[in-house]
Amino acid sequence: MYKFQREEGIRIRSAFKEWRSVIEALGRGEQIIILRKGGIIEDEGDFVPREKYFFLFPTLTHEKREDLKKIYDSGEQSGEDIEIKYWGETVLAKKIENEEIIKKLSPYHIWSDDVVLERFHRWNKDEVWCLIVRVYKLKNPVRIKMKPEYGGCKSWIDISEDIDIQDSVPVLSDEDFKKLCNEVLEKIQ
Repeated sequence: MYKFQREEGIRIRSAFKEWRSVIEALGRGEQIIILRKGGIIEDEGDFVPREKYFFLFPTLTHEKREDLKKIYDSGEQSGEDIEIKYWGETVLAKKIENEEIIKKLSPYHIWSDDVVLERFHRWNKDEVWCLIVRVYKLKNPVRIKMKPEYGGCKSWIDISEDIDIQDSVPVLSDEDFKKLCNEVLEKIQ
């Protein structure tokens, strides 16, 4: 089902904000999906899977131990510096409007089932976006200064820093990623 093809000459300017533990799970290859309803102040009103390529921007905003099956302490992070270690490629973005499908995805992420269902039912709209993401580890992680425009409860931010993605490596082999991707695709079709 999945055929891996990456474009050459990628230039990334956007970042996707997500809980730090979830980014670590993505960066360790423990999950390949992102389930998103949207932040309170999304630029488009609701979440829109607008970027094919993006940096993963870790945040502790709203992250709580009880909302996750697994917590990662990925080291020091002050409110002033953010460490960017990974970038992602959206392989598929699909709106899920069936709660049973959401339940079938439980083995493929570290969010608690309660928090995923809460997202699904939030704002009286039974839906959530599922992004299948191929994640790459930067050769040299980068620390960037937190800026006011990076804050707030929103999914996408545009970053001004130049971050070199040359020599990045996928966190999962092509074979392992294809296997997981096909498993997830079977659940959401």
